[in-house]
Amino acid sequence: MRRTILIAGLILCSSAFARQNTDEQESGVAETAKSVMSNIVSFGKNLMDGASEGVVDGRKTGQSTDGAVLINTLEDLNKYLETDVIAVTAHAESGCYVEVGFKNQNDFPVRLIDLDSSEAVILIDQDGYATNLFRGKGNPEELTIPSNAGRKQKFYFAIEWDQVREIRILGKVMQP
Repeated sequence: MRRTILIAGLILCSSAFARQNTDEQESGVAETAKSVMSNIVSFGKNLMDGASEGVVDGRKTGQSTDGAVLINTLEDLNKYLETDVIAVTAHAESGCYVEVGFKNQNDFPVRLIDLDSSEAVILIDQDGYATNLFRGKGNPEELTIPSNAGRKQKFYFAIEWDQVREIRILGKVMQP
């Protein structure tokens, strides 16, 4: 992909270079290359953002195989689930587990999706600094809470247990 972008940029730059006279070539080529590459990068970024949002929207609007409602917003979290911090426990590797309880009072399962995205599950320490959910250590990308039941889930963070001030799940603030 990067080679294709580079080649396209070079072709466009060389055609612009060929059209300009010698006095304008130095500054014109640099400006043209800058403009072309900026537009290509911006287009690629917008394409990826749109595709990612489209996948999430498609998942949420389509029927899941088990009939679960898919949620990834604070509004939906508050609408479908009750949440509570059950415990914060130390881990031997200078980290901690925050156990959260999710209660589903609905007649259908509820699935939290995209929990590994940057602000889906974060921990705030005593000084007000955020720590993202640790990749691995059993941290799920999604979590299904069965109908008319609860589920406990431990989330691992690379921070000392006594530094935990709050945990945020999809923007919902909970204190231990």
